[in-house]
Amino acid sequence: MNTTVWDADFIYKGPMSVKVSCHSGDYGQRAICNAIGDQPLFYLSDADEEDLMLDYVSDATLDEMQAKLNTYDKAIKSLSDVVIEPTESKFDKMVSTPTKQTTLDNVISFGSDSCLFKSYLEFTRSNNIKIELSSSTETSFYHKDKEVIYLNPYLDVFAGSSSLIKAMRNVWNHKQGILINPLTFQPEETVLINRLFAADLDVTKIAYIWDLKLAGNDAVWNDAMSGSDYDLYSAYAVEAMADFRSIKNGLAARAAFEKWFISDRCKNYDREIIQVLLGNHAIHEIDTPITSRMVAMDIASRLGNRPIGKNYLSTIVQSLMTDSLFCEIRDRSNANFLWFVTFERRMAEMEQELQVDDLNSKCQSGNTTFEDNIYELPTIHGSHGENANTDTVATLFVLDHFRAG
Repeated sequence: MNTTVWDADFIYKGPMSVKVSCHSGDYGQRAICNAIGDQPLFYLSDADEEDLMLDYVSDATLDEMQAKLNTYDKAIKSLSDVVIEPTESKFDKMVSTPTKQTTLDNVISFGSDSCLFKSYLEFTRSNNIKIELSSSTETSFYHKDKEVIYLNPYLDVFAGSSSLIKAMRNVWNHKQGILINPLTFQPEETVLINRLFAADLDVTKIAYIWDLKLAGNDAVWNDAMSGSDYDLYSAYAVEAMADFRSIKNGLAARAAFEKWFISDRCKNYDREIIQVLLGNHAIHEIDTPITSRMVAMDIASRLGNRPIGKNYLSTIVQSLMTDSLFCEIRDRSNANFLWFVTFERRMAEMEQELQVDDLNSKCQSGNTTFEDNIYELPTIHGSHGENANTDTVATLFVLDHFRAG
């Protein structure tokens, strides 16, 4: 099957206007396609009736699947009825409205309509994290060392609370011990961890805005549906409306999370982090690839923990580390640069190992055998009395072969 990769920008024509059809069976050769279009990837006419294995599906199962599809259809139809303000009107309104500062109390009061927001706020305060207004911050920023959240005071209460809950989510991850700089890992895991953190923050914001909608603030939901992240909000809303239990059990959050990776958002985040790697700004405190992989898997397994609801990523941890949906570098230039960074680092490690082995072989080939480059001075007998110390007086460590960097 020929796969077409679309580089052109997608033009949105209404909520859920793009339909996806895929093959649901586990038999035959699997196909992976990142291009999403309005045509099905497989047709029933291409498959034999025996391959479909419908005889093994009970009538009760088929009825359950049909009922679920009907529920999804109703949810999608309700999304299409959302009244969306045109982008041009929103822009004109924003330009005509004079800029004024927002107080922190107003932002917190607005966000407190959401139980999720209040949970993160209580956790932040219980850990003695301060929240301060700062015009030098673009939106919001959590400073781990100072344990302070900085929030831009020129954001309105909706934008300010949406930015604040993402910063408080970082506080949550930090205190859970998983907010680690992605540059600490090996290059492959650096890209993956950077993606996971970015997607998790967006899912947190979506869950917060849905919470506001449930509290009766439909305006913020309509505003979000007209933005660039409408696809994520739609994926979350479909699951939430199909079954309200999906909010707590994590199915709605996972749907938005997976939708994040289907889009081209990965490409932009990959480009930013790989440019940092190319500039040799990586920390790489985790030296071995095996350890890097294990720590990354541990972070992925705990990243889905939330103050309200179950871990929404616990069931797909293995897929996060192996599935091409989450791990594939889709942009060719990003893939080439990442390969270059990985190759350069492997060569540097091999060069260092060869230098150490060469130095050890030179030490072993001498008249005296030295272990681990530690030289012991010969015993010196005292000459100033019978009680003088006759033991070894010093151990000399030769470190001249070590070099910085």
